[in-house]
Amino acid sequence: MLDWLAYGLASIFALDRILKLAAVVHFFRRPSPPPPVKWPPITLFQPITRGVSGLPDSLRSRLRLDYPAPIQHLLICDAHDGEMIAACEALHAQFPTLQARIIAVETNNGAIATKIEKLLAAIPHATGEVFWFLDDDVALRPQAARLMIPYLYRPGVGAVFGLACYTNWRTLWSSLMSAFVNANALLSYIPITYLTEPYTITGHCFALRREVFEAAGGFSSMEQRIDDDHELARRVRQLGLRCVQTPMIYDVDNDFDSLSAYNKQLKRWFIFPRQAMLPYLTRWEKTVSFIGSASNLLPALLALLTVFTRRRSALQALGMSLGLFIAVYAVCQLGYLKRHMPVKRWLLLPFVALIIPLQILKALISNEEIEWRGQRLRIRRGGKMEVLS
Repeated sequence: MLDWLAYGLASIFALDRILKLAAVVHFFRRPSPPPPVKWPPITLFQPITRGVSGLPDSLRSRLRLDYPAPIQHLLICDAHDGEMIAACEALHAQFPTLQARIIAVETNNGAIATKIEKLLAAIPHATGEVFWFLDDDVALRPQAARLMIPYLYRPGVGAVFGLACYTNWRTLWSSLMSAFVNANALLSYIPITYLTEPYTITGHCFALRREVFEAAGGFSSMEQRIDDDHELARRVRQLGLRCVQTPMIYDVDNDFDSLSAYNKQLKRWFIFPRQAMLPYLTRWEKTVSFIGSASNLLPALLALLTVFTRRRSALQALGMSLGLFIAVYAVCQLGYLKRHMPVKRWLLLPFVALIIPLQILKALISNEEIEWRGQRLRIRRGGKMEVLS
């Protein structure tokens, strides 16, 4: 009976990976929509966090966009963040013809400006027909705009977003996070589009036409919300428009110096959707989300079965599952992400497959307090936040 259980769990995991990989292969083989008759001018909204790593490289990547229409750069900093303002000014001085504006945001009480406060301060300065929102650790590849913008002009589309590829391998903790994202991003976001319309947008990197953004109410009444991306997606869908996953891949430089920083990030990622997105999903959307993520626990269950039963069948099933996990990772990395994990970091993949799902489970059942962008917050069910310190 234990042998059948071990091989059964391994078979379910194999079927899950094969089906998800088939969805990824099909997704990237679909023809791209035709370009718009006239390429629209773009405004890039770029809120910048204090102490963010790799900012100069991220900003320079956006200057290398191969795009045939004007791009306006809005660089939005805290008024008292001299280091980041200086970095933006240095970039502007290096490229004096750049259509850019540095916006310094000061809050009434002198606290760190929230992302929404920064974006609200920048919107009156936007001139583009397309509003493109980017986190400060995102680096765009040269063809990013040409890949993503055509999807925005398909009938019935309200918002578009891309796929993240993590690129920071500097420390053990950064490497764990990069390996985790790169092992799961394509296999999580793409297959779900075959079962339901995307019910959120990825806050790292997304775009809307200006008229859609304004019709959806923009970021109005979001000052106390943490889920600006989820809420904006809900507003777009209420207009009868779709949020569309595009094949545009962007790079993210997330740097962690300690286990504590890594754990805080992992907790944030799963407290946000638990508190701010899950309450608004339909029963089918919740079912799809559960089916898509539950299989990630199977290698860990096989590891526990191996430890407690010491049966050869459990060990064989575990080995087959880990081998498949690594093989699918290699296919996604070489075929689609186009970024390479350092050879020595491949040793982390068994940890990613076995331990991180258990860490996620722990995060999902933990309290609603997180640390984010220099602040300690409590995330209320429904998406509202309370600043604790």
